[in-house]
Amino acid sequence: MNRPCRNAQITILGSVMFSVFALGCAHTIVVEIPPRIDLQAYQTIGIVEFSSNSTNATEKLNQFATQKFMSVIQSAQPQVRFLELGPEEVVLKSIDRARLDPDAMKALGKKHGVSTMFTGTYEISNVKPKVRLGEDLSSVSASANVNVSMVSKHWDTGTGATVWTNSRQGHWPVASVQKDTRNPVSFSLSIPEDQYEQFIGELVYALTNDFRPHHEKRKVPKQ
Repeated sequence: MNRPCRNAQITILGSVMFSVFALGCAHTIVVEIPPRIDLQAYQTIGIVEFSSNSTNATEKLNQFATQKFMSVIQSAQPQVRFLELGPEEVVLKSIDRARLDPDAMKALGKKHGVSTMFTGTYEISNVKPKVRLGEDLSSVSASANVNVSMVSKHWDTGTGATVWTNSRQGHWPVASVQKDTRNPVSFSLSIPEDQYEQFIGELVYALTNDFRPHHEKRKVPKQ
């Protein structure tokens, strides 16, 4: 082996050993990564109450979705201020518009003095239970899911442009099986409103990911 090749091998080996030694002397720290979108630069942000066309949606759920959305963002970015404008139909009537489109956003921006605005909708599916009975009707298995989807938009009221949008959906199992003396097997399904609130809360948290800081582990050499 000639000397240049041997010197090159020694150099590479030394670099590898140094890297291993450095890793051995490294320790792990947790670093906070700022939110991908910082809303604190805006003086005030308008928000229209979330709405739904689902038959099992209620005014209480609309209010819950809106309040949860604001709460998650303000928990991550405490200086953000929201101006609550009310339900969609009331907001549209105040500016004599039929739907929330770019022109409506411009009109709302001028009326309320906000440069940006959030809107949101959610949909809850009808539950279709599936029941399987044993051959002798002595055993039963049942399952049912409810699907919930949510969409939110952040508008620039100066231009009517959408500057951010996100959507999330999920499905949750909900089922109840009962047996009595009259009916060998009966299936009943009842979803309390607070359970819908749980589903919506989980979707809101996933939907607002861009507005929350995150943490990751990094290895750094010891001093």
